[in-house]
Amino acid sequence: MNNLTTLFSINRVMGLMRKEFALIFRDRGTIAMLIILPIMLLIIFGFAIRLDPKHLPTSIINYDNSPLTRNFVTNLQASGYFQINDTSGNEQAAHKALAASKTSFVITIPANFTRKFIRGENPELLVELDATDPGSSASALSNIQPILTQAINEFSARGLNNPPLPQSRSVNLIIHRNYNESNRSEYNIVPGLIGVLLTLTLVMLTSSAITSEISVGTMEMLLTTPLKPVEIIVGKVLPYVVLGYVQLTSILIFGKLLINIPIEGSLWLLYLSAAPFIIANLMIGMIFSTIAKTPMQAMQLSIFFQLPSMFLTGYVFSFYGMPKWAQMIGFCLPMTYFTRITRGIMLKANHFSDIVPNVWPIVLIALVLVVITSKIFRRTLD
Repeated sequence: MNNLTTLFSINRVMGLMRKEFALIFRDRGTIAMLIILPIMLLIIFGFAIRLDPKHLPTSIINYDNSPLTRNFVTNLQASGYFQINDTSGNEQAAHKALAASKTSFVITIPANFTRKFIRGENPELLVELDATDPGSSASALSNIQPILTQAINEFSARGLNNPPLPQSRSVNLIIHRNYNESNRSEYNIVPGLIGVLLTLTLVMLTSSAITSEISVGTMEMLLTTPLKPVEIIVGKVLPYVVLGYVQLTSILIFGKLLINIPIEGSLWLLYLSAAPFIIANLMIGMIFSTIAKTPMQAMQLSIFFQLPSMFLTGYVFSFYGMPKWAQMIGFCLPMTYFTRITRGIMLKANHFSDIVPNVWPIVLIALVLVVITSKIFRRTLD
């Protein structure tokens, strides 16, 4: 028994456990991971994410202003799946909004639609959707036919005398999945994956690398050199800018070789628009490096930033299907706009004028982060 006590002591184990718990509770980052991370995930998946998205922005081009078509548009809005934002009938503006990811659906009702229906000529109704937005179309699209049938039944009950037989009267619903006719999910995922990987690697690498230098004291050695604080920041950031472009290039090359991902637009425009996005992520990493005391804390902060960047920006789930408060958070994240840029250039052949509405918010966010980083980092170096 004495030999067993010598080999294994409960008191010694309990003492070590108390020491470990003390270290854990002193590490605020670990406590945050244990408490805040589950709460964040519960909020995102419980309140922000919608697998059945509603209130999707929709443009209506109605060349047949009749009681039937007006009732159909009213029923679309009342269903909750469609948010009718444009009824001007401007076809060019509607398709431009679809190309810029401002609209999810464009529904075109041709001229003489009601007359052809009454005559039993089976008129066509065109539904165009932005097929680059994953998960935003399935539920809403499946509800268009029932909504149309309801409008037809109401119109027939109110306004038709001696109508033709019901089976001889119908509407042909034409579906066009713009920019992804084959409806391949990888065409939606890979362009957005560029932003995900750049955010993950740049924020995490920058924050942990600089934190490591501060913790081991090499950052203090830099202060003894003639380098100014601004020169230290620029010298630290530029190598990661190069790494960001290397990663962007590798994704494009392997995406083309392995998946044959289409690149319809200009690569030069994609590389140019990636610059402010890369800088914004690097500045976030620099800010995390000054907040965190250890590389582990820097990595934990990166995870906290990565979660909303993946789920609240339209990469996986429909952006317009989220509640307004979640959209407001998404509007503050650079990846929301960069995902639209990559999909727009690669799948929609967007030109510079098409991506400007998504470029300038990233530039603004990057400038704000540069100012914040320069002040925080200068104070840290001083």
